[in-house]
Amino acid sequence: MVSFSSHAAAFSGRSDGTPIDLMPRLLAVLLMTFALAGCSTTDPAASEAGSTAGSTAGTAWRAGVLAVALPLAERRLENSNSRPPRADHPLLPLGLDALGRASSEPRYAAAAIQAGGTPVDPPPLALNDLCAGAVCQAGDLLDRPELWAGPWEGEPGRAGVAGLEPSFRRMAAALFDREALLFHTDESTTGERRFDATLNATAFAALTRMVDALPAEDPLRLEYVALYREMARTITRVQAADGGWHETLGDEAGPIDRSASALFVFGLTWGLNTGMLSFNEGETAALRGWDALRTPAGLEALQAGDAGLGALMLASAQMAERRW
Repeated sequence: MVSFSSHAAAFSGRSDGTPIDLMPRLLAVLLMTFALAGCSTTDPAASEAGSTAGSTAGTAWRAGVLAVALPLAERRLENSNSRPPRADHPLLPLGLDALGRASSEPRYAAAAIQAGGTPVDPPPLALNDLCAGAVCQAGDLLDRPELWAGPWEGEPGRAGVAGLEPSFRRMAAALFDREALLFHTDESTTGERRFDATLNATAFAALTRMVDALPAEDPLRLEYVALYREMARTITRVQAADGGWHETLGDEAGPIDRSASALFVFGLTWGLNTGMLSFNEGETAALRGWDALRTPAGLEALQAGDAGLGALMLASAQMAERRW
């Protein structure tokens, strides 16, 4: 097991963003990766037979998952005449595109472009200055348009996200609690740290973007995979009894944050689909979270705003692609 105390040091490297002494941590992550790969090895003939036998079930599963989000997407598009075509949150065009790919419906790709509108100018803050001051604000980084600029369109899209890597590392060094293994908001007057669901869900989803953006041969990518896995384990541990996640993670008396829950389901399912998480690490939490999202109360809350709806679309698209 790789502890955050070992790989977090890479997020507090030199000011130019260069990590320090990665080799011991990389060796541990590589050993972990090989172990996971060994656990998932199956006989090719058995895999082929299982794939053929399960094709009908897979088609039925995909249709059932997409049937949850597609009606809400259609309703949002039908209401475009009475609402501004531009989305209120960048997760909506991102979700529309993902849903279009999962459903093979090209209309959603066009709707994603329309919802995205003309790219906004980034905040007047140099990339090298992000999260570099005495007070690190997660919003400085997590609200950057480059991070949520839509699907990968060749290398420019990946390069835009990868360019945020030094700032992401500085944010992790400042705001990632190495004992709780979660991101925290600014300390209150009582000195207690609050682990906000929206902050952690956004950072968790951003980690999937960062891992996708960095080249496979980049040593830093393994650091982000390790950070993602550490965070995923904590997220599954603080999941509420009903399958969602509370507005303050771990606060069982608080309300459920539906939008954050959808992003957590997206992030966990992405990890299962890509092999970043093993079957027994995230499957139960992902499925329980999905069941909570598709309840009448969950869907009513998620369709109320573009952020929640986009998060639901992202979760639906990943769940429809289920490979586990």
